[in-house]
Amino acid sequence: MKKKLSLLLAATLITTLGTTSAMATMPAKNDSPTPFKLSGSYKASLRFSDVLSSDWSLRFVTEASTKGIISGDGYGKFRPSANVSNEEAIIMTVRAMGLADEALQLKDATLQLKDAATVSAWARPFVALAIQNGFLDQDIALNPQANADREWVTELVVRAMGLDADAKAHMTDKLTFKDASEIEADAVGYIAVAVDKGVITGYPNQTFQPNKPVKRNEMAVILCNAENRFEYDDDRQVQTQGQLNGTISAVTSVGLTFSSRTHQDLNLKFASTYFVFVGEKMAAKSALQAGMSVRVFLNAQGEIVFVHAKKEAPQREQIETFAHGQVLAYTAPQAGKKGSITLLLQSKTALKQADKKLTLDIAADAAVKLNTQPKTFSDVKVGDRVGLTILNNTVVGIDVIPGTLQKLPE
Repeated sequence: MKKKLSLLLAATLITTLGTTSAMATMPAKNDSPTPFKLSGSYKASLRFSDVLSSDWSLRFVTEASTKGIISGDGYGKFRPSANVSNEEAIIMTVRAMGLADEALQLKDATLQLKDAATVSAWARPFVALAIQNGFLDQDIALNPQANADREWVTELVVRAMGLDADAKAHMTDKLTFKDASEIEADAVGYIAVAVDKGVITGYPNQTFQPNKPVKRNEMAVILCNAENRFEYDDDRQVQTQGQLNGTISAVTSVGLTFSSRTHQDLNLKFASTYFVFVGEKMAAKSALQAGMSVRVFLNAQGEIVFVHAKKEAPQREQIETFAHGQVLAYTAPQAGKKGSITLLLQSKTALKQADKKLTLDIAADAAVKLNTQPKTFSDVKVGDRVGLTILNNTVVGIDVIPGTLQKLPE
């Protein structure tokens, strides 16, 4: 990588908090979730005059603008083909991580970069936060106004996603791009992981063009793709604010009803200004149908300002499910290997299974909690009453509940 970055896991990338975005808090994940509470908002995006309805990047530009990651020029234009500078790429990534408000508290911070004097005043707080959080080495020459190239941005975003270790494990991969020889050796793993995760792609002529400057609409695509590749977990649900995911149950003249990922049926109204996308195409509200998988962003009044729907509902194995019961058998994950757990189900309807017993693998990185406090796998015992969070038929969360569950009647 041309300007070596040291980025640590930034689990809050999925929060996508912009400089003016204070967003609504999702309920805790359980079978009887607390009522949805609104504590903030997204703002509806502008309809930029230089991004046409036929533009391939329209959905990403609108989404990134709604989230406050990338704004327009103040004159109704987005300037989609303008290049992104190194300092702008850092700012956009910090915003996507949800750390913009924290960055603005560092306006008087002193930078130790070799070319600190050349960093723009408005960018300094974001660069300072990146250094403070280990996202950027402080003893480098940033070249802040230079164009950010595809190789550099790819490494930045992959590390921000917490995939640095994965990237290092793929440093010897053979990339299939025709211009793979132009990619620096220490960037191979980052590009391999980014392509595998769908964060970035090559060009139709099968090249990657690592030194090509990243344009503003391309940065919108990269950051939106990165956010949507995060695996779901307990903490991120709390942090995913203002964005709800679910399946449409009904569409009315003023809003829609959908079943959220926390098993709540929510009735939401459309704001006076909102955008609807089905797939990657802008669409009318009438294009929304029951059964579609949907993401919605809400404003300060809890109204919909952005909808991204897919024509097909998610498959069952892609949806988080929940089960409560008593542990009958348990093997803890060890050394990166999955464990297993067998429950006597408290509710036979929890997973719509007729059998009272449920046996599942436990992910090696599953979260364990007791009374909402983090615990370890060793804290789970046979006979415990637990709540499981299940994704792709694998346990990704275990909540140990104090007390003993009475045996279900035969």
